[in-house]
Amino acid sequence: MVSPYLQISKTFFERLKDAAAKSVEIKIIYGKDELKPNERNSLAELKNLELYYFENLHAKCYFNETEMVITSMNMYEFSEKNNREMGVHITKEKDAGIFEKAVAETHSIIQSSELIGLAKTKRNFSPIAKDVKSNGQGKKPKRGYCIRCEERIPYDMGPYCLNCFSVWSQYENPEYEESVCHGCGEFEVTSMEKPLCYDCYKQFGK
Repeated sequence: MVSPYLQISKTFFERLKDAAAKSVEIKIIYGKDELKPNERNSLAELKNLELYYFENLHAKCYFNETEMVITSMNMYEFSEKNNREMGVHITKEKDAGIFEKAVAETHSIIQSSELIGLAKTKRNFSPIAKDVKSNGQGKKPKRGYCIRCEERIPYDMGPYCLNCFSVWSQYENPEYEESVCHGCGEFEVTSMEKPLCYDCYKQFGK
């Protein structure tokens, strides 16, 4: 998978995880934005994945042994939801020459790319706010993560950033499922009612 912009959403990660469980070898080449800690940690869980960084990358191409899509679309949620994109579907059987040339170009990009080492790390929590109490459990951090968009926000302002809260408040469903822990920012099924993963809940309380 070749994409300048890379964003590992919960759904995208689940698809990668399914492929890795089937022993599919996965290579991702990206080149623009830094991966967030939870994205890097999630990718580190996949044993069959290699991640490469190529600074001047602008190509977008996704393929396996037999099929390929060359497209304008990045592996990025903004592209999916906001942009008008196009792509060309190519098969090795019907378009052998084009297919092989695109594969060769991808291999050339990999040769000039930096292999990114992936290792799961434990995220350090932000400095502790002395005036915040936690019902007898560990003291809560000053900063947390929006449970929808992952933006860093004050921990005690609630689990949404202002923009995401304005969207959530239109329906005010406290059980609506989101995908990020408010405490550590890792991928987790959360909600307004239950914004923390199990580990953060044990450490910080509600």
